[in-house]
Amino acid sequence: MLIEVGTTEELKKVVQQYPGVVLDIVDQVPVLTMEGFRLPGIRAGFSTRLGGVSSGIYASMNLALRIGDDETDVLTNYERFGNALGVDHRRISCPDQVHKTRILVAGETDAGDGILRDKTHREIDAQITDVKELPLIVFAADCVPILFADPVHHVVGSAHAGWRGSVAGIAAKTVKKMQEVYGSEPADILVMIGPSAGPEGYEVDETVAREVRTCGIREEEVLLPSERPGHSYLNLWELNRQLLCGAGVSHEHIHIMGISTLQYPQFFFSHRRTEGKRGLNAGIISIG
Repeated sequence: MLIEVGTTEELKKVVQQYPGVVLDIVDQVPVLTMEGFRLPGIRAGFSTRLGGVSSGIYASMNLALRIGDDETDVLTNYERFGNALGVDHRRISCPDQVHKTRILVAGETDAGDGILRDKTHREIDAQITDVKELPLIVFAADCVPILFADPVHHVVGSAHAGWRGSVAGIAAKTVKKMQEVYGSEPADILVMIGPSAGPEGYEVDETVAREVRTCGIREEEVLLPSERPGHSYLNLWELNRQLLCGAGVSHEHIHIMGISTLQYPQFFFSHRRTEGKRGLNAGIISIG
């Protein structure tokens, strides 16, 4: 299914509906962030479908390499989005995401991995680092992209949380890894959850619902009633918020954009809305 890309003016009107969400447009490239996550010395933001050069089902800011899009176009997209965010796209650490809970402690040798050369890290769904100017990326197209920042210890992280990763606790495990490796205190960590599938359209069957119930969360806030027997609407944002709070992150430090990729496929790639025929959105975070 080919869904036409929206316009910048239309995106501005949508963003105005979401308190705390900030839209910056740099050289016609939109970058989304939140007021509570605009930190000194930290560059962070989420892409949209707007501002790139890709075409067809990848139009226009596709940030996924090796899924059928022209790689020259994708690298141009990286350069454009990196420039808008203020990071060097050639230094992004870009491991291979699946739906597991392995976490990469990224170092200087990982700069450009998956961008300037083939990916050397496989089955990695979260990254953390204290290396300056080493951007970490997370991809999504309905799954939840999460960015982390510890402004006290100068540590950042990123995580990819579909329903499997969310249930497996990838967000909480990223917090724990920051604590183990860098001495971060969970109460100091700020979290930003980007555009992803909202609860109004993310319907799951009972098999998934049973897995969600094993997380020890307040079920009535995470699994919402569906008209279809044996189905529920899954609130991935609330699921991850509760698990992050359980890991010691302060409620006030968790910033959820609340913008659904399912509701706005003209602005964000959506796996479900296009039956998998799409590019990828991304979130990037870097120290300095």
